[in-house]
Amino acid sequence: MHYSRSRWPRQLRLFLIILACVGTVTLTGKFIWNQRHQVAKPMVTTTKVTKPHVKPKPLAKPAPLTTIVKNPKLDHYLTQLHFSGTALIVRNHQVILRKAYGLRNRNQHLANQLNTPYYIGSTEKALIATAILQLQTAGKLKINAPIKTYFPKFPNGQSIKLKNLLTHTSGLTGHQEVNAAITPAALLHDIEKQGVQAQPGRWHYLDSNYTVLAYLVEKLSGETLDHYLQQHIFKPAKMTTTLTYQAFAKAKQRSTGYRLTNGQYTTPSLPDLSQLYGVGNIAMTVTDMYRFDQALMTNRLITKAARKQMLTAGSASGYGMGFYADPGAYNSHGIVSGWNISNSFTHTGKTYIVLMSNIQNNISSFGLVNSHLYSLLNQAD
Repeated sequence: MHYSRSRWPRQLRLFLIILACVGTVTLTGKFIWNQRHQVAKPMVTTTKVTKPHVKPKPLAKPAPLTTIVKNPKLDHYLTQLHFSGTALIVRNHQVILRKAYGLRNRNQHLANQLNTPYYIGSTEKALIATAILQLQTAGKLKINAPIKTYFPKFPNGQSIKLKNLLTHTSGLTGHQEVNAAITPAALLHDIEKQGVQAQPGRWHYLDSNYTVLAYLVEKLSGETLDHYLQQHIFKPAKMTTTLTYQAFAKAKQRSTGYRLTNGQYTTPSLPDLSQLYGVGNIAMTVTDMYRFDQALMTNRLITKAARKQMLTAGSASGYGMGFYADPGAYNSHGIVSGWNISNSFTHTGKTYIVLMSNIQNNISSFGLVNSHLYSLLNQAD
């Protein structure tokens, strides 16, 4: 059979018919038929590259704390006082004194250490005041609003403002602490039940003021107090050794609190610490207390304007919100059965003095101690 030169061979025509019907052809280069443009495009194939498993490097552990004594006069003074606890003094961003003194457990003869935690007592009120001012900045409350705005059944609630609670000028009678477990809601209910003893305005230091504020933090944030403090204060301030009272009871390095009675050291009994909700049931190290102070003074926790509100005296007592605004320094003080805490820093944020003791009463005035320490520091400049 002969083929005309003007016509394709039969096998080729058959191949093209099959190609038109199917629309694809697989050749060595793998082509896809594009019917719209009548061109063949290469099919791009990719090969997934599996990266070799790289084991992440472990996070570097923070360098262990070391004892530092750059001013021997400070060390000698605290030793003479028979100070038992841990001291941290920072000036111009330099640690001048970091040292542990005495025993954290006298029965087992265990020494206080640089990372020993102590119950901080009423110095916790500064944390609660910080939380309240954070919520004000977030638009969730106003410190000049009456407490009735947030707790409609509160006694004299139209006259008592949040600021009165912050500055201890509320006139509340307050809750009497007992040795029994209690919930925050039950604490608030009892404070409301006890009523008021005076109109707001006169200074009267009272834990219940800050118990109400602590419960308000929970109500407006939708978080437990512990969680709120962890997320909004401890974490941004890089506080890593602060403990709830439940965690403190299990901590290996925890301190035991003592009182000195007739020359003998005794261990006073603690109330159920749920009674101290928001006003003294957490523990921390001197390092964490300093980190809180520094974060406060560098606007990492609250704004400069809020800090001014916090550190302005609200009465003739000099108490602002969580701190006393004393001439030259801001101070807070806390006592829990067996522990005595002093936290102080200058108005300029130049100097910080944190003293945490596990003997409640062997030093009569930490205020005088702070004054003398500041004097020794000034002499060294």
